Order: sequence, then structure tokens, then C-alpha cells
Amino acid sequence: MYKNVFVTVTFAATLMASTAWSADVGKGDLPAVSAINGKIELSAGWADIDPIDPTAVFHGGASLSIPVGDRFGLQADIAALSEFGDVYRGAALHAFTRNPDSYLLGVTGGFGSANAATFGFIGPEAEFYVDRVSIEAWAGYMNLDLAGVQSSQFFGFGDIAYYADDNLRLSVGASTVAGFKSGHINGEWQLSDAGLPLSLTAEGRLGDAGLVTASLGLKLYFGAEDKTLIRRHREDDPRNRTLDIFSAAGSAFKPPLAGVPVDPCPGGEMINGECVIL
Repeated sequence: MYKNVFVTVTFAATLMASTAWSADVGKGDLPAVSAINGKIELSAGWADIDPIDPTAVFHGGASLSIPVGDRFGLQADIAALSEFGDVYRGAALHAFTRNPDSYLLGVTGGFGSANAATFGFIGPEAEFYVDRVSIEAWAGYMNLDLAGVQSSQFFGFGDIAYYADDNLRLSVGASTVAGFKSGHINGEWQLSDAGLPLSLTAEGRLGDAGLVTASLGLKLYFGAEDKTLIRRHREDDPRNRTLDIFSAAGSAFKPPLAGVPVDPCPGGEMINGECVIL
């Protein structure tokens, strides 16, 4: 069920963006990326999941975007996360076309590692802009090596964001990463009077296995002209998707704990002796 929802959302967002792109190729006053630019983001908080004891959590990431002509852009991400005794490290590359007035359409892929896992991921990414609302989706294929066992997995992210004013973004979304499902709320407030392009961020997440996380952080933008938060998100660097995967992984990249039964059908149900993904 979850996989079908994310495939549908991603397909719908991609279709809308593709239609918009075909209608305005060669048109539009704004380029896909305004200039070479980037961001650095750091956050810290608390996390709990069964059967592991509560722990502090730390996130860090950086992104750099460059324009490729007027209609296309590239972005490189790096990220790291410390949570539940694991340290995640990874990187990703976005290739996209965008009209900042209406859509982004591209593909994003990368790789990462944790204490017991290595994984690669790739999939289409789409954003659709309607006034102060942004609809964002990313989904695709993940190759996971967990404690020496390789498997093919699905991942998907869907978010709806609303800009309460030009410098305040509020969003809600859901994700599934290698069978681990969670929902989240996020906020970002750009301090327009701070003298620096600096934002305060907050995230709360609930998920499988009793997952509860909460974090606060900072984002520092650089390289672009002074502008509002909504313009930064639509004219400059897209989301750091490596950090998104790490934040939503929960226990997806942890091997089974001693004494804890192994789920023979992660993300599905056993029916007549066969694993069926719903």
C-alpha cells in the first residue's frame, strides 16, 4: 500500500512537472539555478526507538548547486548523521530542470554507509509550486547490503509545504526507506534581520518501532544574492536528499538485535508461505 502511494505521488508530481516543462521550454525569465550557491546545515536533538535506549542525535550536511545554462542545474550533497550508535555518511548528485515559477523535475542518486550497511539509491525527483504551496516528491530504487546480505529496496518521500510568509516554511510529509515508515513535520524560519542568510530549523518525526525524534538546527546559505526563503528554495539549491534518507531510516540499516526475531518479510506480509509486499 505504502509503495503504491509513493509511486502514485511521484508519478503525479513528475507528470505535472513534465507537462509544465514541455509547455515552457525556452520561456521564462528566471534560470533553473540563479548562480553558484549552497548551504551548510547542522542540527541536534533526541531520538527513541524500540528496543534501543533513547539517544542524542546529530545531523550535518552541505550542498553546492551550479547552473548549467538557463534551464538546467546540478547539485552535489554530502551528509553525516549520528544516531542509535550508528554513524551514517554519504553523498548524492541531483540533475534537474526547473522553472522557479512552477516546477522542478530531475533525478537524484547517491550512496551511503552505516556501521553495518552500505547502500546506493537513485530515483526521480519532482516539485510543483502553486503560489505559497510546494508539493515535493522523490522515490526510487535502493540497493542495500546489510551485514553481508544484499537486497533491492524501495524508498519514497512526499511533502507538502506552505510558506506562511516569505521567510517561514511549514511542512508535513511521510517517507518509507527500505520498509521503515515514518511521518514528519518541519519548520524553517529565515532570520532576515540577522545580517547573514541564516535560518532556524525544527523537525519532529514518528515512525515504526515506536520511533520518536525531535531536533533543532541551523542553515547557513551562501553564494546567492540576498533573497527571501521561498525564493532560495525555488531559485537556488534543492533539498539535501542524502540527509533526508538518513533522517528517515530509523532501524532500516541496523542488523537484527540478538534475541529479536528476524522479520521474514520486511515491508509486507507472509501469505501462504510467500512474502507479499502490500
